[in-house]
Amino acid sequence: MTGLLGSSVLEVAIGIVFVYLLLAVFCTTANEWIAAVLKSRGVLLQQGIARLLAPDRSLAEAAQDPVVAQFYNHPLIKSVMGDNKMPSYLSGRTFAKTIMDLATPRQPGSISFADLENGIKNDLPQGSLRTSLLAVLQGTHQTIEDAQRSIEAWYDDHMDRVSGLYKRKTQLWTLILATIITIATNADTLHMASRLWVEPTLRNAMVESARSSAANGQVPTASDQAAGKLGLILGWKDGGDLKDGGKWGERIVGWVLTILAVSLGAPFWFDILNRFMNLRSAGTPPAKKGDQQPAAG
Repeated sequence: MTGLLGSSVLEVAIGIVFVYLLLAVFCTTANEWIAAVLKSRGVLLQQGIARLLAPDRSLAEAAQDPVVAQFYNHPLIKSVMGDNKMPSYLSGRTFAKTIMDLATPRQPGSISFADLENGIKNDLPQGSLRTSLLAVLQGTHQTIEDAQRSIEAWYDDHMDRVSGLYKRKTQLWTLILATIITIATNADTLHMASRLWVEPTLRNAMVESARSSAANGQVPTASDQAAGKLGLILGWKDGGDLKDGGKWGERIVGWVLTILAVSLGAPFWFDILNRFMNLRSAGTPPAKKGDQQPAAG
């Protein structure tokens, strides 16, 4: 069989990848919405800062720690919070400048490395924060610029671990959402492949939509017109034929394949789609005059 791109197999693959891409976009959109409602990024950032500034205390006790309270009352932090809401991101530069200012309350304006070191020793309460900051300064060249860079690096290293925790939680939510979306839309990979193989009109429509999305050079959004094509191949309108256990077994296998695929994310499938479309640009050369034309599939 041949088709629009000279290969029905390639067209079926493009159609399935296109569906994976759009479902992954829906999954990502839902994930972002949940993160915004739950304020997940801000909560994890707040917990990460609490563990950095008051590592000896529980998260509940850290909120009452005097250094933590001074940190959030500092003008540099208040300026990025807005309406007393924790931002989803705080730069290492802002964190370092705030800590340096809190450590030198008796040195307004410009400070030297000695001012910072003495301030940490004398003005910060005894505990893990003071010990950690002094340890951070030990690896510097005893300039205030180098001290700031070291504090920034200390903060960034800690936030990398917080980001890792956030990614793990996001992956769990992605898997849950992928499962819900897959079953709700009856996105059975095996069923989709079968329909695309035997229905050239449906296959061509999906390939044309995939080609348009790839031509834009960016991952489609959930509101794109291309997303409307999902109604052509997904849904429960033909789900009433699952009367025996064998067909239900096939459907579950198809769901599992889709769930795992969607969990890989939209950027992954957009890259795969572009690779498949590049095969098309270097596809079957036109037949020479007099050559027998291949049968349409």
